[in-house]
Amino acid sequence: MRNLLAMFVFVVLAFSSCQQKVNKGADNALEGILEVELDTTSKMIKFDNTLFSLPSPHQLSILIKEIGANFNAELTNPSKNYSLYTSIFKQAINLGVYGADLAYLNIYNQSPSAVTYFSVIKIMAQELDLIAAFSPTIFERIENNIDRQDSLLFIVSNLYSDVDLYLKESQRQREGVLILAGGWIEATYFLTNLAVETKNAKLIQRVGENKQSLENLIKLLSPYYSESEEVSKLVDELIDLAYDFDSIEVLYTYVEPTAYPENKLTQVHSQTEINISDDILLIINEKIEKIRNDLIK
Repeated sequence: MRNLLAMFVFVVLAFSSCQQKVNKGADNALEGILEVELDTTSKMIKFDNTLFSLPSPHQLSILIKEIGANFNAELTNPSKNYSLYTSIFKQAINLGVYGADLAYLNIYNQSPSAVTYFSVIKIMAQELDLIAAFSPTIFERIENNIDRQDSLLFIVSNLYSDVDLYLKESQRQREGVLILAGGWIEATYFLTNLAVETKNAKLIQRVGENKQSLENLIKLLSPYYSESEEVSKLVDELIDLAYDFDSIEVLYTYVEPTAYPENKLTQVHSQTEINISDDILLIINEKIEKIRNDLIK
């Protein structure tokens, strides 16, 4: 099943449950999508039969706030930049970027800016011809609840079946992968910048955990490598970045998960230890920042 929906809703609205879970509702309108909360800052999505672990922009923003990092508006892609994006590649990538930005603004209660970014996201969704998937009032409802996380989660959950059907018929998986890539890149940009600045162990741990998600992102983008110079350039840059991630030592300790069949939930207890040098962290930060800054131009 080719589901741009999972990518669009995740990176644009970026609201996921903090509970560690496995959602196995394969008999509903989201058949084929498997969501796994590995911890409070990562998420796994099954897309075209690939399990893709990625940082949740919303949960990463929570972690960033919890460690005491101050809000920094300069980390976000300026909302006015949206007018620069005229190609499908740039529109899809930056729709993902703005989704991560919206999560960052929301967690710091930057409501006026969040409304502005949401308006930009709506315009870009229109330009990508995604508006037809939504009911006429959905954007108004989301805008009215922009600072109410629980309400937004409820509203977004009701989007799935309509958008899923629309995009299945459209078979537009390429845009979905690009939106996902934009969200991953922006969230990782936040993460590495603040990890270098604060030297916080939790943030550095999250940087290292992106090693596998980067490899999966490359796999998802690779089928479209020859479709445009923009995609091939991005894939080449991500492959180069992956070589630096290979210098990170990841030690995984498996612990038996706890299943709750009555709730269709599985709590994950396994642990990952990350060893990353200051030099490698700095290199990764510089490269992801360059990739990101090129994409938002």
